[in-house]
Amino acid sequence: MRIAAAQFAPTANPESNLARIEALAAEAAAADVSILVLPEEAMAHTGDVAGSLAPVAERSWARFRDGLAAVSTRHRIALIASGLEPSGGRRPFNTMLAVDLDGRIAGSYRKLHLYDAFAYQESARVQPGDALPPVVELAGRAVGLLNCYDLRFPELSRALVDGGAEVLAVSAAWMRGRRKEDHWSTLLRARAIENTIWVVASGSACEECVAGSAIVDPMGVVVADAGEAPLAWCSAEVARERTAEVRRALPALANRRIAASYAVTRSLFVKAAVNGGRSRDETPHVPLAPEEIAAEAAAAVHDGAAVVHAHARTPDGAQTIDPEHIAALVRAVRKRDPGIVVGTTTGLWTCEGHDDRMAKIAAWPQEWLPDFASVAFCEDGAAEAAQAIVDRGMTLESAVWSMADVPALLASPTLHDNVRVLIEPLDEDPVRAVADCREMAEALRAGGVTAPLLYHGLEGSTWAVVRAAIEDGAEVRVGIEDVTVDERGELASNRMQIAEALRIHDELRAVRE
Repeated sequence: MRIAAAQFAPTANPESNLARIEALAAEAAAADVSILVLPEEAMAHTGDVAGSLAPVAERSWARFRDGLAAVSTRHRIALIASGLEPSGGRRPFNTMLAVDLDGRIAGSYRKLHLYDAFAYQESARVQPGDALPPVVELAGRAVGLLNCYDLRFPELSRALVDGGAEVLAVSAAWMRGRRKEDHWSTLLRARAIENTIWVVASGSACEECVAGSAIVDPMGVVVADAGEAPLAWCSAEVARERTAEVRRALPALANRRIAASYAVTRSLFVKAAVNGGRSRDETPHVPLAPEEIAAEAAAAVHDGAAVVHAHARTPDGAQTIDPEHIAALVRAVRKRDPGIVVGTTTGLWTCEGHDDRMAKIAAWPQEWLPDFASVAFCEDGAAEAAQAIVDRGMTLESAVWSMADVPALLASPTLHDNVRVLIEPLDEDPVRAVADCREMAEALRAGGVTAPLLYHGLEGSTWAVVRAAIEDGAEVRVGIEDVTVDERGELASNRMQIAEALRIHDELRAVRE
C-alpha cells in the first residue's frame, strides 16, 4: 500500500486550507496513494488567530470535518488531519481526524501532550485531551495517531504498537529552533526503530515550522522525505513484508521482559507555596526550619506538586534571603530528595532594599543555589534582579501583581528567559481577582509572552483563582503562603490544598465530559 505525507502552510482560513487539502489529495490519489497524512493545524493556523481559538472551533469544526469526508469520498483516499474541535469551554481541543476512503470518520484523537516547552504554552489556548490515542483502520491498515509533541513521549507510541498499530501517523507543526530540526528527524527514526514499525510524518510548512515530512521504515531508514518545500508531499510503499522482515532480524518487541500498562494522568501543573511569611499563630501547619521545609516539600511533591516555592526563615521566624539561610534551605531539601525542584523569593521585604538584595543574590553559594527564583515586577530594580537570577544560572520566574506591572515586565531584557510568568492579583474579592488575572493574561499574551502563565490568588480569592486557572489552562499555585483554608473554609495543610486543587481539576474535567 502506498502512503503519503504532505506539507503545506495552513492559514487562518479553514476554507482555503480545505481547498489546499483537496488539491494535495487529488494529486496523491492520482499517484495511487491510499492514505494521506496532513499536518497539525491543517484546519487553521493558530498563530494567525488573535485571542481565543474557541470561536474558530465553533464556527468551522463541523465544516472542516465534513469537508475532509467529502474530499475522501470524491478521491477515494483516506485522510488524517488535525483541527480545532469545540470543547464547550474557553479552549478548544487540538483534534486529529482519521477519515476512511468512503468518507467515514474512522476515529479521532484529542491531543494529549500539549506543547508547553521551549518558552511556549499551547495549553494557554488549547484544552488537553483525556484519553489515549486510538488505533484506527484506514484502507485496511491499522494506524496509530500521534500529534506533534506526542513524538517526545515514547510510551505513547509503544501503547499504539501494543494496541495493534502497523503504522504510526504523525501530524505536526514542529517549531524551528536550535536543535529542534535534529530532534524532529531523530525522534521520527527513534520511534520507528524502537517499535520496528513504519512512521509516516507530516510537518507544517508555516514559516516558524521545520516542514520535513518523511516516511521511515521499521529499521529506521528514511525512505521518503519532502524536505523544506512550502508545498510538497512524499510517498512510499508501506509493506507488511518489510515489517515482518525487520522483526525477524530484530525481535525487540518479542524480547521485551517488561509488561506495561497505560493510563492518562492529570494535566494540572501545581506549584506548592509551602510557607511564605506565615506564623504558627495563623496555622500550625506552616514549616519554618529548613528540615521542616524539606519534609513539607517532599510531601507536596509526593502528593502531586511539580515544584515547590519556599521562603527561608531566620530562627526568630523572619523571612530572609541571606546567603546562609538560603543555603540551609536548599541543602535540607537536596538532602531529603535531590530531585525536588525548589525555588524562593527575591522580594524586597526579605532584605534592606534593592542594593542589599543584589548583594545577597550575588553571595548565594553556587553549590546551594535554588533551582528557580521569583522576581516581582512591581518592585524597584526588578529587571536588574531578574538579570542577576539568569546570570547566576538559576531559572527565572517573573511576577505581575496588577496591570501597572505589565509594561515593565514586557520591556525587561529577560522577558523570554522566564520559565513561567506569575499572575498574582492583590484583590481578595474572588470575582475581581479572576477578572484581574484574565486581563493581565490577555495583556501578557498580546505583548509576546509565550511562556506558561501561573495564576494564584490571595486569601479569599485563592480558590476562585484556582478554578479560573484550570479553566484557562494556566498553571496553579496553592499553599499556606496564599491561604490557610480549603475551598470550604476549613483549615488545610499544604498537602490538603494540593488535594483540593486536584479535586477541583477532576470536577471541572467531569463537567466538560
